[in-house]
Amino acid sequence: MDLRHARYFLAVADLRSVTRAAAHVRVAQPSLSRQLRALEEDLGCRLFDRGPAGVRLTPAGQRFLPMARDLVARAAAAQGAMEAFAAGQPTPFSVVAPATTVADVIAPFLATSGPDAPGLTIREELPSAVFDALQSGLADLAVSSGPPPGGMEVRPLVRFAVWAYVPRDHRWSRRRRLPIDELASEPLVMLGPEHGTRRVFDAAAAAAGVAYRRAHQTDSPQIAQAMAASGHGVAVVSDDPRYGLHPMSILDASGEALRIPLFAAWNPTSYASATIAPWVEALAMFCAAHFGAERPAER
Repeated sequence: MDLRHARYFLAVADLRSVTRAAAHVRVAQPSLSRQLRALEEDLGCRLFDRGPAGVRLTPAGQRFLPMARDLVARAAAAQGAMEAFAAGQPTPFSVVAPATTVADVIAPFLATSGPDAPGLTIREELPSAVFDALQSGLADLAVSSGPPPGGMEVRPLVRFAVWAYVPRDHRWSRRRRLPIDELASEPLVMLGPEHGTRRVFDAAAAAAGVAYRRAHQTDSPQIAQAMAASGHGVAVVSDDPRYGLHPMSILDASGEALRIPLFAAWNPTSYASATIAPWVEALAMFCAAHFGAERPAER
């Protein structure tokens, strides 16, 4: 199968139009249509339904879509790796992580990296999908809360505290720690169950035998803090404080502060493994130096 055909297929699938796809890949429309028919003949199945409203993927096309993305991504990675090798530069690789991890951990670390650091492609995913992206080959390195998948090289990076955030005029605004059973008496602004913070909190609440009232649920830690700042409830998140909120450590039934572990995982047989391993060690050292303090204001 010609790799160009896979790229053309992706352009049509993403743009839902042969005309727009032809302009995007800079190929004449009749030629692009012939290339798509050739791809369908090679695969032995029809990939698109064509109609007055445009084109849409058939069930076979939907099945082929992630495979085509993987083929094109791997080809681009191979080309980038060999170009870097030829130039004597570190092998570039791709990273997948939750949006909060990218903003609060990976981006600050990259800001301290010099010009000789390897080139990165960074993709944001929900925490529950990060390690799936690694296993499916959509990324070379995954950074998220656990548990990491088996068969991978795994490096623990840091254990972030889970915080309860309240406005400065809240009756708890002078407290630094709060037992989970007391916290459960207030309406809470929670992240969705796909987030590691939520899973850690739910496990601690179940172990303590307490039920809580969820006032709001969101997939954005920033929105959770905004809801807390506007008086809708206590935000339970692990990211840095915003909107002048006051942070409190959440204590489990044994009196220990709730924490969420962050892991880096990668395939030890990856083409970029020799570059990934020292990069992860440098990231771990950065995490230890910058995120070791308990108070988020010090992070």
